[in-house]
Amino acid sequence: MSLHQRRYSAWLLAQEERLTRKRELVNRSAIAGGIAIALLEALTPWDTSLALLGGPYTPDIPPLIHIGAAALFLPVLYFMLQTDYRRKLQSFANAMGDLGRRLFFLDPYLELEEFEVQERYQGALLLPTQRALTAALRTGKSPKLSDRVNYFYHCLPSPTYEQDRMGLLSVAHPRTAISWGIALALIWLLWPGHGLTLGSSTGLTFLTLLLPLYLITSRLNSRFAYELALYNWLRLG
Repeated sequence: MSLHQRRYSAWLLAQEERLTRKRELVNRSAIAGGIAIALLEALTPWDTSLALLGGPYTPDIPPLIHIGAAALFLPVLYFMLQTDYRRKLQSFANAMGDLGRRLFFLDPYLELEEFEVQERYQGALLLPTQRALTAALRTGKSPKLSDRVNYFYHCLPSPTYEQDRMGLLSVAHPRTAISWGIALALIWLLWPGHGLTLGSSTGLTFLTLLLPLYLITSRLNSRFAYELALYNWLRLG
């Protein structure tokens, strides 16, 4: 068995390929969503009445300002998402730096030599860890690697981005609730034709729709960054 085959299972290779495809799809979808919002902002006749949405909206603000703002916010959104991803990747990589956490993933088909060494010299720590993991997952004597990946994601002992690892319960996390509350409030306040009256303008912009797009994509970044950090961790040993 070659070193590559020994240290990397077929499941792990397939998961990494799936991760790459999924992240590329999400990135393309986020870019498409941002462009759609920018086009909505740029093509709306701000200084005239639009019966469908109840204009006029911003007669004192030239349409070129709206177009310029849309052109500015698109690259800002892109770079914010890239920065968010790199920051989370680094955070998860640091959180996985403890050798003891590797015991969750010791597998004779993944890490043959390390498994034998750990079993011989750290059996007192390995066996209780395996028993605790088996009890938590309730999957029998040999939990699947995919189950261990998901379990470790939700239980990784790092407070960073905890709200993104809580699943549906994340809506109750203060940071998530406040972020979405602010985003929805700004959308309502600045929505053209239905928001606050600011001088001669009713509402101001559609660009606030970029906020929920950022929040959703940044949440997905947490999972993508975690999985990539984990696969690198397993590959490099």
